[in-house]
Amino acid sequence: MNSIQHFWTPWVASLIVLGLVACDIPPGEDRGATLPEPTPTPTAAALKPERSPTRPPLKQATTPPTETVPIILYKIDPSCQNLVPSQAVVPASESLEAAVGQVMDNFESADFSLGYRIIRDRDRQTVTIDFRVPATADRVFTSLSTCEQLALFGSLRKTLTQNPTWLIQQVYFTQNGEEIAL
Repeated sequence: MNSIQHFWTPWVASLIVLGLVACDIPPGEDRGATLPEPTPTPTAAALKPERSPTRPPLKQATTPPTETVPIILYKIDPSCQNLVPSQAVVPASESLEAAVGQVMDNFESADFSLGYRIIRDRDRQTVTIDFRVPATADRVFTSLSTCEQLALFGSLRKTLTQNPTWLIQQVYFTQNGEEIAL
């Protein structure tokens, strides 16, 4: 920077600051006639829809993680002879329902889909799973092979009775409230 610029730069900055301070008119003091506010002319920007002045968050808000518990799910083995345990983690507040859901997800097939509801009797330490077979289903419970029956009913029964957290002694299976007879 040369010496003239060095000399003038602070001085010019001081004049600008003083000019801005001098423009500040205290309230109630009139220093001349006021001019009417100019009416803005519509511009392309004014014709656009209004947008929020704040930016959206970069990341969606997430719900706080729920407390989870480990459970053991029982699944049919590849030879379709035994039920084998596998570890799973489910929400603590709905652990029984989540366990049934995971067993059902493992069983679901393209030609046999099921709806269900869970009825738990804590006093008797029982659970009834009431299945709903869609009216348009090609198959019914009696058409399930021995392997499919073990995969569905055996997996559910063992998963629910072998997890000590739920204290389930007996599992019943019904279809629309009627006991399933295979």
